[in-house]
Amino acid sequence: MRTMFKFFIPVVMLVCTLLFADVNDFRFEVITTRNGLSDNEISAISNDGRGFIWLGTNEGLNRYDGYDVTVYNSNPFDTTALSGNRIWDIYKDTDGDIWALTDKGLDRYIYGKNRFRRFRTDSRPTFVTQDFEGIVWVATENNGLYSINKETGESKNYIFDPSDPYSISSNQFNQKQFNPIVVDTSGNLWVGTLNGLNYYHKEKDFFQRFKSAGNPNEPNYISDNHINTLLVRDNDVYIGTPRGLDKLHIGDFSITHYAGTQWFSALNSYSVNQILDFGSQASMSGFWVSTTTGMVFYNAALDMFEDLAWDYLFGQYIKNMFVDPSGNLWIDVLAFPGLVHFNTNSFFANSGFFNETDFQLLQPNAGGVLIKVIEPESISNAEVNDLFIDDFKNIWVGTQMGLNHLIKSTKSFISFTPESSKIKGANIRSVKIAKDNSLWISHEKGLDHLSGNRELIKHYTSDPTNINSLLTEETNALAITTDGSVWAASQFQGMTSIDPLKNTFKRFNKIVDHRTENELKGKINVIYEDRGNMWFATHEGLAKLPIRKNYTSFDDGEEYFPGYVDEFSVYKFNLTPEKEFLSNPTSLLRDRKNNELWVGTESNGLFRINDDRMETTRHYVLDENDEKSFSSNAVKTIYEDKKGNIWIGSAGEGLYRYNRDSDNFDRWSTQDGLPSNTVLSIIDDKEGSIWLGTRRGVSRLLDNNQFQSFEISDGLPANIFNDRSIAMNSKGEVYFGSVSGLTAVDPKLIITNNETPKLAISNIEAIDYEGNKYPVDFSDNQFSIDHTIQTININFVGLTFNKATKNQYQYTLDNYLSNWVNNNNNRSAAFQGLDAGKYTFQFKASNNDGVWNDEPYSINMRVKPPIWETWYAYTFYFFGLIGLGASGFVGADKYRRRSVESDRKDEELANAREFQLRMVAKEIPDFEGLDIKAFMRTSTEVGGDYYDFFELDDGSFYAVCGDATGHGSQSGMMVSITKAGLAGMNLNTPDQILNKLNKVVRRVDTGRLRMSLTVCIFRENHVHISAAAMPPAYLYSSRKNKVEEIEICNLPLGGLANETFDEVVRSFDEGDVLVLLSDGLPEAPNDDGDLLDYPAVMECIEKTAYKGASMVKRSLVELADGWLKGIQTPDDITFVVFEKNRQKHKKKEVSLPPPPPPQATA
Repeated sequence: MRTMFKFFIPVVMLVCTLLFADVNDFRFEVITTRNGLSDNEISAISNDGRGFIWLGTNEGLNRYDGYDVTVYNSNPFDTTALSGNRIWDIYKDTDGDIWALTDKGLDRYIYGKNRFRRFRTDSRPTFVTQDFEGIVWVATENNGLYSINKETGESKNYIFDPSDPYSISSNQFNQKQFNPIVVDTSGNLWVGTLNGLNYYHKEKDFFQRFKSAGNPNEPNYISDNHINTLLVRDNDVYIGTPRGLDKLHIGDFSITHYAGTQWFSALNSYSVNQILDFGSQASMSGFWVSTTTGMVFYNAALDMFEDLAWDYLFGQYIKNMFVDPSGNLWIDVLAFPGLVHFNTNSFFANSGFFNETDFQLLQPNAGGVLIKVIEPESISNAEVNDLFIDDFKNIWVGTQMGLNHLIKSTKSFISFTPESSKIKGANIRSVKIAKDNSLWISHEKGLDHLSGNRELIKHYTSDPTNINSLLTEETNALAITTDGSVWAASQFQGMTSIDPLKNTFKRFNKIVDHRTENELKGKINVIYEDRGNMWFATHEGLAKLPIRKNYTSFDDGEEYFPGYVDEFSVYKFNLTPEKEFLSNPTSLLRDRKNNELWVGTESNGLFRINDDRMETTRHYVLDENDEKSFSSNAVKTIYEDKKGNIWIGSAGEGLYRYNRDSDNFDRWSTQDGLPSNTVLSIIDDKEGSIWLGTRRGVSRLLDNNQFQSFEISDGLPANIFNDRSIAMNSKGEVYFGSVSGLTAVDPKLIITNNETPKLAISNIEAIDYEGNKYPVDFSDNQFSIDHTIQTININFVGLTFNKATKNQYQYTLDNYLSNWVNNNNNRSAAFQGLDAGKYTFQFKASNNDGVWNDEPYSINMRVKPPIWETWYAYTFYFFGLIGLGASGFVGADKYRRRSVESDRKDEELANAREFQLRMVAKEIPDFEGLDIKAFMRTSTEVGGDYYDFFELDDGSFYAVCGDATGHGSQSGMMVSITKAGLAGMNLNTPDQILNKLNKVVRRVDTGRLRMSLTVCIFRENHVHISAAAMPPAYLYSSRKNKVEEIEICNLPLGGLANETFDEVVRSFDEGDVLVLLSDGLPEAPNDDGDLLDYPAVMECIEKTAYKGASMVKRSLVELADGWLKGIQTPDDITFVVFEKNRQKHKKKEVSLPPPPPPQATA
């Protein structure tokens, strides 16, 4: 057997094979019903010409854009809907349009109209293709062949007629055939049926048959009448049958039989299932043949067939095979679920010889994700149904357990956790690098000293009986001084100084100024060496300690520095404005140019001080009239780069760079591409890029002012990083400390993704003044709307399917906007009250690495004028006014007055609505293990609904959902009071929060206005809930498969001064779902005035909670739409859904609604 030659491959090749054995490190993500699919079993996959991915299931057709799934279902009473829900296959024609093969026929989706055109076939279609003239050909199970003229919609049925020798040879095709209809290089059609091969003479509209003579070797006859597959190569048609492989020469119709002549099967089996060409990218000419007993390949240069004799392929029934854009082969074997991946590089380079390491086995795990396995296993209900490669070369695999997507991005970062390396702790609070490139990292289990190649040198921990150990096990801030000493702050109070060479320790239980007896208490957040002094920062202030090189040691047990009584100088905050920089300082930096000390604080902003006098020289605060002012109260880190630029990372306001000449700041935020507005650590690399650790991963600011962001899929151990936990070694490698491990990156090895997104419109929706919604037809890349439309919503998308949540968007509307609007990662734009005229909407998108489209997507829009503003109306007015005279002017003046009053009311409502939307959360914080979805639809009068999220010091967070009494500006005022009261509140239980907030609201004279509010805190595996006059919360337990209605009866905020609020605590485990809502949905009236009521809401949650937060949100929205049927609700509809996710580190986002009727959704 030729494959035995693999044992004699030169040694160099063997070494290369071993070195790169893991080059195909496949990592898949799975998309299931929890992400919005209508069914987990994916029968077919394709894409359309716009770039959307289309999926066939037994429960309808699904369209996926990298973010959301749109489901299309059949409706027997709507001829523009799908003809059937069972989708057997999907075909994309040469125009990029999608055709769905259903039980009942063939349906073409019309983009822009969002509907289908049905073509009846009277039998299940099994295969679709298109000839060079654009005619669509359809094979059916029992009703022959159809041709469809796409332009005219005319169809023709070709059926077998026993009395007509020029009719098609059979009416029967089946689903197992591969390419039973092919078009040769001259445009001729070849049709393989279950009873013969047919050549279609299109100029005379008849078929020429090729049949079997019963003997597979009979010349000029095909081997068998059952045609399994066809392939056109050059001027030949290759025919696969259960009895062999034939070649038909198109010029003279001569037939060559390969079975037993040139192809000799080791198992004497020649049943061919499929034929695939090697492809143009292969360095070898030929094709693959799948059979019922394994894989065979044809080497055209040698005119030879050989078995691909790999252990798990040889003798196996091959169900399907696919060639990817790199020429590699993906093989579906009947004996076990999953796929075999064959890397063909060495195969083609060595004329058909392969290595064992060229093959990989991939099988679904319990969650349906394809993973690499050593030995195949038999798994039920996990078969592969389809594999598809899109225009971006993304690989999609449809299984019975969901849609698998091969993650293309390579892991740029190397991460180290206690599970994957020898480091002892996970929460890396500080990283420092010594002169010898060794690393020091602090964490919850002590201190680790690592070599330059990340091997553990020594682990330091605390031993109360040994003075040569850390003060406490948990460590926080670190510093390495110029003499090589390591300073390690304890997590709660005190610190330890270590001499690594002598292995000696000095513990500091307290920081005391012995001259004044002032003690600086609290956890040390910062240790900073500066001009011969060590600085220490706690929440109480600062301390300074001179560095002494020659210590004397005493054994008197004292804990202050030996030999000195008054070493520490302590500076504590004393409530005077001049000393505000001493209130919870978080970061220190000596400015090398002006010699001042920069001090960042947790709540008082940024300062420059004269540290000799300990006086403020400049306090940077927000100036609302100056966009270059410093606008954050919370500073997390300050850093000076190699060029002397000062960078400041803030909590919530983004990244700042100080401009020395103008004494102001440039600012970057999420609107500019930052993944998070909380910047926790900063450093610049050798190429001049600025690296940032944030609460949503790592980001790099490039020279072109574009951000390149990285997340868990890039190899990060977590998305949340620690304050000032960053360092760079002499090689230029950058280290970050996260809450779940240490990570490192070499900036030189990062490859930027330069593939720009495909741009498409998802849908356009018009909303009139009554709140009725209408789909807009944009099929001709233009659309018109009537003057009665108040709001137009345009939903768009940049399609890449590669970390799509990182994509950014910009849009503009010519003739309305003068600039481009940064839309962050939001994919919609809303416009209200447009004047009659012509407009052009444009948008563009960036990919995950911040690379933007060169050309925007453009679509033309026309707003039709009302009939009384048309030219013929004005003509009528002219002559009418002459006749009406002065009486017309009186009527016009009355109309003008009514119009002005109406405009005034509309403006007041619009302002109230805009104010309300500014109050609700614009983004949801990253919280490990939770998937959060939020929704808000405001009423005509603006009802005062509100939701928000706040982080606590212990790492947990709390969420609120509320409803203010009143409407318009009154409710907006109550919401603003509530939001202000919640800001900075750091209490441990929801009832404490409500008690405190009740006092805040009562201190403000709000008259009869009140605030209803639910507060829930998520901590470990529990949720703590308290409420003030709010509707019930609904908690679904995945373990019990039951929804509990949690009703807490308390008065609203602002009522009684001594009101106490009850607290409820419930388990919140993986798969559990919590729903908070206002009364807008259960108390929504329909056309008849009937209220929806709470049982209907609970029933909806009970039916969908097991599917997760996305489906609960979707179902509640559908419940509202179905009940209201287009009428405008008199009250806001708001709800927030929380799911304890089985997959950690998910990103969460919320999109604010366009007004009206606005909808906030996450």
